[in-house]
Amino acid sequence: MIQLEDRHYIGEGEIRFCYEHPNKKGLCIKIPRPETTRAYTNKELLYFKKLSKRNKTKYNYPFYSDFYDEIQTNKGLGQVFDLVRDETTGKISKTLEYYLIQSNEIDDKKLENALLELKHQMTKHKVFTRDLRARNICCKINKDGSIRLIIIDGIGHRDFFPFADWFHYFSQKKVDRTFTKWHFNSIDEQRNFLKKG
Repeated sequence: MIQLEDRHYIGEGEIRFCYEHPNKKGLCIKIPRPETTRAYTNKELLYFKKLSKRNKTKYNYPFYSDFYDEIQTNKGLGQVFDLVRDETTGKISKTLEYYLIQSNEIDDKKLENALLELKHQMTKHKVFTRDLRARNICCKINKDGSIRLIIIDGIGHRDFFPFADWFHYFSQKKVDRTFTKWHFNSIDEQRNFLKKG
């Protein structure tokens, strides 16, 4: 059993608490809140199981935090995912929300380019999210100073007929709708949306 302590705590969302994996620097463990149903978790893990069958060497870069396994901890059953860290410092990457609201250290043009690339990767590889919030996206700073946006939560969709999984036309339409729904058609649009919220 993995022992999670307060020093391992990273943050929390509406669904889960997130902790650094005590033994593996590149992984985190997410513990569902008591009110989160097992059915919700199972749906998400089913989607990751489907993604696991793909050839991910075709990805330009890992644009979402991948799921590995479930593990027993002193805080309950947890799910193990990639933990995103900046290459420049080795520290846990900050969220896009942080850089849009609390810090201006990353140029908007870099963020805009990274956002377009994320959208391209999602469309090309038919990977979808039901909850595209700025707090669910990490900004990974690479050694060369470039930025990669990586989705850390909300991967999956609820389509009964998953045409977007099969056809590029529907994939593009679905990603476009998601970006519009969550005010991600530009960095400025997202920043204004966050400020109003």
